[in-house]
Amino acid sequence: MAFHLSNGKVKQTHALNMVMGFTLLEVLIAVLLLSILSMIAAPSFQRWQERHAFKHFATHFANLARHARIYALTHKKPFYLIAKVENTHCVIISDDENCTCSTHQSCAVNDAAYWEPPTQWSTQLATLNGTDKTVAFNQHGTLNFGSNTTFTLNSQHFNGKVTINALGRVKLCSVQSVVGVASC
Repeated sequence: MAFHLSNGKVKQTHALNMVMGFTLLEVLIAVLLLSILSMIAAPSFQRWQERHAFKHFATHFANLARHARIYALTHKKPFYLIAKVENTHCVIISDDENCTCSTHQSCAVNDAAYWEPPTQWSTQLATLNGTDKTVAFNQHGTLNFGSNTTFTLNSQHFNGKVTINALGRVKLCSVQSVVGVASC
């Protein structure tokens, strides 16, 4: 029992009447509603994560291509963007066109010039004919072979392209709507 003073008078009240809380049924209903909401939100969240990972994957590859062009312009000599897509998957910026994924420590421009595409969300980098591709930027920042080169980028639900035109300009686009990436 508890005693409370009110206007100088002493009252007796039972402690059980003062206890506030939730019943077991109310707690179970709240847990049920939260679990239903999380089941609805989980696929949407996973799609958001994949979209974010695809955007990072695509922009990183496009930036590597831009960096290869910048290296060629600043060093006034040919630089190569080497995309190995057949057996080993990597992208390398090098001034040696024979650089490979296994020898990148000795021939890549620096550590940032070597990149392995992520395997999460089944991301893939491919060329139109499915073979390894070397893009040669000459000292003027243009392509030596004078035609466009296109790389395709894929994940489970998203597809995109990186096109390098004869002038060395790099364009990234996505088939699906991805914020921050132009649509194809």
